[in-house]
Amino acid sequence: MTRRFGHGETITSEQFDRARESVVRNVTDVPLAFATAQPVDLKDFDFLFPDLQTDPNNLLPESAATVANLVRLGKTMIDSPGNDAAGDSDVSALMTYFGQFIDHDITLELASADLPTLTNPALTPLPLDQIRSTLRNTRSATLDLDSVYDLPAPRDPANDDKMLLGRVSLLNSPNPPLKRPNGKDDFNDLPRGPRTADPATDRAARIGDPRNDENTIVAQLHLAFLRAHNKLVERWHSFTEPRRVMRQHYQHLVIHEFLMQVADKKIVKNILKDGPQFFKPFEEPFFMPLEFSVAAFRFGHTMIRSEYDFNVNFNTTGASGTLPASLSFLFTFSALSGQLGDFDTLPENWIIEWENFVGANPRSKARRFDTKLANPLFELPTTQGTTEVGLGAMLAVRNLLRGYLLRMPTGQALATAMGLTPLTVAQIEEVASEVTPAAGEESQVDVLRSSGFAERTPLWYYILAEAAFHAKGKHLGPVASTLIAEVLIGLIQKSENSILRNRIWEPTLPSARNGKFTLEDLLRFAGLLE
Repeated sequence: MTRRFGHGETITSEQFDRARESVVRNVTDVPLAFATAQPVDLKDFDFLFPDLQTDPNNLLPESAATVANLVRLGKTMIDSPGNDAAGDSDVSALMTYFGQFIDHDITLELASADLPTLTNPALTPLPLDQIRSTLRNTRSATLDLDSVYDLPAPRDPANDDKMLLGRVSLLNSPNPPLKRPNGKDDFNDLPRGPRTADPATDRAARIGDPRNDENTIVAQLHLAFLRAHNKLVERWHSFTEPRRVMRQHYQHLVIHEFLMQVADKKIVKNILKDGPQFFKPFEEPFFMPLEFSVAAFRFGHTMIRSEYDFNVNFNTTGASGTLPASLSFLFTFSALSGQLGDFDTLPENWIIEWENFVGANPRSKARRFDTKLANPLFELPTTQGTTEVGLGAMLAVRNLLRGYLLRMPTGQALATAMGLTPLTVAQIEEVASEVTPAAGEESQVDVLRSSGFAERTPLWYYILAEAAFHAKGKHLGPVASTLIAEVLIGLIQKSENSILRNRIWEPTLPSARNGKFTLEDLLRFAGLLE
């Protein structure tokens, strides 16, 4: 039985072993090719800059006051409701959820702390040896789409080369808010398990990483990869060749669309030309850098909008019969964070219209990169569909506390170790002063000053402040651009079917522009975009 995990949830080794045993026990309903898959080879997490751990001045002070101040800072990082329009970046909103898809493809932390431990006022950083001995990554940690192809994702019983798709639930209404978007077929949901009494397994998506059913947008993006694979099977009449083609075009998208949009293009091009300077993916032991997974790659949280023009039924137009497509609503119509309403599968009125996420639509862009998050990210849901209690509901607080728990260096220490000029106190305070405090709440700049975080800045916050200062919120700054580009490019170098180890590789799938395959082209190829 597939088990679901909530937003940002980590799993213990015991939970992981039970989940894997459950898959083995239930392989009777999984095609043989998946049933014979090898057990997961767990990967390590470790520090890319371990020398920073030897000097306490490179870390946040270890004290109860630091924990309290991180909570204070996290609470100031909430954006005003409905403030999205004023903060658009130049980055496509597609990249917000493609980034989440990439993250789920390369990292799933095995054991650090559950939510009650993380939000305990007595939280202390884990000892260095404990981090190295207990933290494990259950993903392959390379860009090979194991989140799409690995257990418990089933093949299609009618054609073992294809991935199984899910059918939407029919509503049979011609009008919003129950209308099926025009041109959409029945196969627009992820394959799902049956209803169960346990919210952790009830109608859970049968996919390689259950977190891709966390919200409706990333779920529909995962579906696009399944459908694109199946389209390739019709051409190749095999499983392995379409998987190779999908992996290579996915790697191309990560480099030439995702990184080129979210990071500094000059930095990305230099790393492609000269190779990573800090991250060495072929050295043993291979590991996923904690500075990347715990802090830098969580930058995408600032890109999330509070509402989208999702489809003909759920949008911001105010047209007759339509409803607002709030982020909270997008969580509800997934099995991971909601309950799919009263339906066994996604109701047909919740099929996404990707047309609204490309072109000139006002909400087709991600939020500006800055030190605040959309309002709904302070009301995170549980796997039961209710709102988390207390600090656990606040994504910014969770991120800051997890960084403290896992001994993240300060932003200034990391910048210096990378040979880059750190932000000054004045520059960090300048960014913070642009954030309007919520009614009755402390200002962000006051918290930074009183806590000492302007001098020793939590790494995740620093990454966002750097983007706001250096790039005016349009993309990442130098520390994050370097770290994220080095890791993703290094992982692609190490990946099976790597396009970076094949100098003559070029995209072969249909594209609007020769030699430039985009996520929009993938959606079109999958039959999901006109």
